[in-house]
Amino acid sequence: MSKGLIAIVGAVAVVGFAFPSVFQRYQAELSAEAGREEIVSPPAAVVEAAAPSTAPLGRSARLTAEPDGHFRTSARFNGRAVPVLVDTGATYVSISEETARKLGLVLAPADFRYKAETANGQTEVALAKLDRVQIGTIEVRDVEVMVSRGKVLSTTLLGMSFLSKLKRFGVEGATLNLVQ
Repeated sequence: MSKGLIAIVGAVAVVGFAFPSVFQRYQAELSAEAGREEIVSPPAAVVEAAAPSTAPLGRSARLTAEPDGHFRTSARFNGRAVPVLVDTGATYVSISEETARKLGLVLAPADFRYKAETANGQTEVALAKLDRVQIGTIEVRDVEVMVSRGKVLSTTLLGMSFLSKLKRFGVEGATLNLVQ
């Protein structure tokens, strides 16, 4: 009787060790049958992006949401203070033509050859590059910027051309965490 009990316990142990492996193989086969592509959604409001090769380790900034839920702060563009609104829906850091002049960006009328749809309507835009953008201890170099002609853009937007160069950024409660 004890030999039978030992055999049953041994068989249960073997099945217990083998089952996770069998289950994992089954999931892999299902994924392969579904076009060999598995889509995994990242946690809400967190983006992982490649860090610039010159990024110092451990630099971070924390922004607190204003009562309207938006994240505003003062950034430094090429060493000059500029109030910004963080906008993950903006492809580029977006500035007005007037702000571009204050930052020393020289643009010719022919540079405004693109059209962009903004919250305030359609406008002509030019693409340029900022040498550096800083928020607190975070500094990102060679940031693409979209310059809007006229007064269509009243607020400077800190868009994905800056944010995507960070190691990560994400919202926790009313705090936006930026990590380089």
